Amino acid sequence: MPWLLALCFVCLAIVFRLAGQAVADPVRGALAPVVDSRRGSGEAKRPIVSARRHVAPLSARGHASSGSINPDGYLIPGDDFSAIERRLAERVTYDDRALFVMLNAAGSCSTPVKPDWRTNSRTESGRTFLAWKEWFCHGRTTANEFHAYAAMTLESFKTRHEDWNDKDDDDGNRLVFEAVFSSDSPEDMSLAGDLVDLPGLGRWALGAEDVEGTAHAARLPRYQQVALEGLQCSQLGGCGPNDLLTMWLCVRPPALGCRVGESVDDMWATEFAPDEIAIIARIQQRILDERARRIASSSSKD
Repeated sequence: MPWLLALCFVCLAIVFRLAGQAVADPVRGALAPVVDSRRGSGEAKRPIVSARRHVAPLSARGHASSGSINPDGYLIPGDDFSAIERRLAERVTYDDRALFVMLNAAGSCSTPVKPDWRTNSRTESGRTFLAWKEWFCHGRTTANEFHAYAAMTLESFKTRHEDWNDKDDDDGNRLVFEAVFSSDSPEDMSLAGDLVDLPGLGRWALGAEDVEGTAHAARLPRYQQVALEGLQCSQLGGCGPNDLLTMWLCVRPPALGCRVGESVDDMWATEFAPDEIAIIARIQQRILDERARRIASSSSKD
């Protein structure tokens, strides 16, 4: 696949991450009002699976989960930008996960919070995000840092997939989807999640057998996206109440809406029925199984 196309995909993914802030801040974004897509107005449902009680992304009951496999100190409950920067900034040159976290953390603070956000924010999700952002950034603006981390992300992507130089145009975004099976880079998973439902691109067949014959076939791209998001949560942490990745997913397209104190699991419990959660869990497991198969195959050849 030509490098121009590959890098365009990565740039597009970075733009998607910033788009959520425009949704949250109507003063900055010339967007129509966004309505929270919540079912009901009562208290948030209990999480499907605790964000930190389990050590695998799938519970014994087959529920999709944002539980931590190996957070390795990437994101810790109560982290603000300064805490994340102190812990991870020095690791970004050699650790893709640290770079991914710093890109998202700096992106959160890349623009200042408007002083009148409490009166101008049109949605509960927007108010939730901006209140968190005000606390997370503590008045600091990190546009320069964000641009630097974005440039490093592009370089890291090129290094990680330098063999793509020899691929044909016909390979298209298939290479991005295939990378999920051979790489546990959170950036690769994020990019694949951004491309699953992008108009004009080929669809990913992963999980097609899980929705065949159900009423959910049209939602397969969304299930694929959420399965990947869950694996990111498992790698990094940061998906509990008021955590970094939770807040990104709160407003990042598709903006589902969130309330104060919700975790990623809570948002999923609101969006998906139990049978949909089971489909997402199976897709997660297919990814993990294929990764394990490829690792075993590679080891047997050594």
